[in-house]
Amino acid sequence: MEGTSMIRIDRKSSIESEPRALGIDQIQFAREAALYVLNTRTIEEAKAIFTKVMG
Repeated sequence: MEGTSMIRIDRKSSIESEPRALGIDQIQFAREAALYVLNTRTIEEAKAIFTKVMG
């Protein structure tokens, strides 16, 4: 193939771009923490906590 240039495409598996799954213990802990927030804060405070952007 004279006169053509080769372009390399780097690919990574989709598993690398997928979010990591939580274990059952982590899910249960998150549920308990969410219930604690709902039971100890106003609805406005809880909404602010649950929608806070982490970064």
